[in-house]
Amino acid sequence: MFADRATIQVEGGRGGDGCVSFRREKYVPKGGPDGGDGGRGGDVVLVAQPDLRDLSRFRTASHFRAQRGVHGQGSGKHGRGGQDRELEVPVGTQVRLRETGEPIADLAHAGARVTVARGGLGGQGNRRYATARHRAPETAQVGEPGDELWLELHLKLVADAALLGFPNAGKSSLLRRISNATPKVADYPFTTIEPVLGTVESADGRQLNVGPLDQPPRFLPACMPFGFSPSRGP
Repeated sequence: MFADRATIQVEGGRGGDGCVSFRREKYVPKGGPDGGDGGRGGDVVLVAQPDLRDLSRFRTASHFRAQRGVHGQGSGKHGRGGQDRELEVPVGTQVRLRETGEPIADLAHAGARVTVARGGLGGQGNRRYATARHRAPETAQVGEPGDELWLELHLKLVADAALLGFPNAGKSSLLRRISNATPKVADYPFTTIEPVLGTVESADGRQLNVGPLDQPPRFLPACMPFGFSPSRGP
């Protein structure tokens, strides 16, 4: 089923914890602190993908979390950063905060990217806390949580051409014949109750999006075909 709206929850990865460790070698009886830092959590990123047509993939999955950063280790080893979580959305997707409706991004072209939830910073290891007076700290920092928020995704439907006509005039049947769309066809008005876009490829390789317009617009555009009348049709 076609979907032009979706609500999702995104969460950046938590940062890795810092490590409490002390240098331990045979001939170094008083080795100092050598705990490494935790890695930064991954981000959640939305990417506009031209091959996607709607937001139906978010009907079954709505919670997305990036990878957590790796904890620090001894010998001054820092943890690896968490992997980003990339979510593909159709071109023309608008992103807003669910609670306030504040716009975040408009992914209007293929390849557009926006980071919607940043990962948390990794915690510092105990060697960061060593001072001249406190040479053996047993303190390390816990990794910070990532951003967590709910988003609303709105898909702007953009068609290069429209099939204009009255209900039950055969627009869906024509769309099935000339494009890759498969709208429902029946012998009663208003069979098409959800937006349907089809792709038509021209001889020079260009692709056009075509969709039916079930009712004549209230205000007709200046480029209306010759002979059209709201009262009698073409």
